[in-house]
Amino acid sequence: MKILQKTSLTILLLVAATTAASAQAYSGERKFDGVHYNEINGSLFGGHNVVTGGFFGENAIYTRHLSPRWSVSAGQQIQFIKNVYAIDVMGTYRIPIRKKTNIYIDGRFMFARYQRWKVNEPVINLSAYLETNYFDLRWGWSYIRYHKMDVNELYKSFTTSSYGEPLVMTLQIGINIRPRANRWNLGLFFRNFDQYYYENWNINWGVRFHCNLPLDMKLFGELNIRPAGSLSQLATRYETSLKLGLKYVW
Repeated sequence: MKILQKTSLTILLLVAATTAASAQAYSGERKFDGVHYNEINGSLFGGHNVVTGGFFGENAIYTRHLSPRWSVSAGQQIQFIKNVYAIDVMGTYRIPIRKKTNIYIDGRFMFARYQRWKVNEPVINLSAYLETNYFDLRWGWSYIRYHKMDVNELYKSFTTSSYGEPLVMTLQIGINIRPRANRWNLGLFFRNFDQYYYENWNINWGVRFHCNLPLDMKLFGELNIRPAGSLSQLATRYETSLKLGLKYVW
């Protein structure tokens, strides 16, 4: 019960810290608007899969625009019940094509810990992201490595093993029913990754939305459906989840 209370308090503090920021409504684009150098978003999510049953978690990301072209970001995620903990850092360079079309070159490092199975998963990703008024496309490559440490209870010793996958293609396709910067929007997406994992062949798909709220806030969310995965199936297999969050710039 104490663990559950501490977990709930952590989530409430995260949301409170996120919603306390004073900012303008985010336009729906990633580019620097010339005024607001900082972005932060916090979200809660939950769902069900056939491995762990129900689960829930929290996620937070901070982005700093260094110039009209360059930005850096850092994020963290905790998936309770699954016992998955992850952090990541990313650098981005924007190439403007025309007024409402941009290409972003992203370099990213992610580290995920599957505590239940004592497995670490570092990932290096390089990808290009095309963002237009109604359509977006991401394509790139990821290098994924797994490291597992086991304890031999009979001999009281440690054994370690590591495995690196061949380069994994990164793919995402998204479409919107309204212009990207509209005050509300609804869209579909297909991708082989999520905020903190990448897969070889399995495609996630779902529905995403965002809308502006009073007090210069933006609400966003997505319904995500995914089949079995590779290593991630240790914590996630045949899963449906819902994410809901708030985003700000200042």
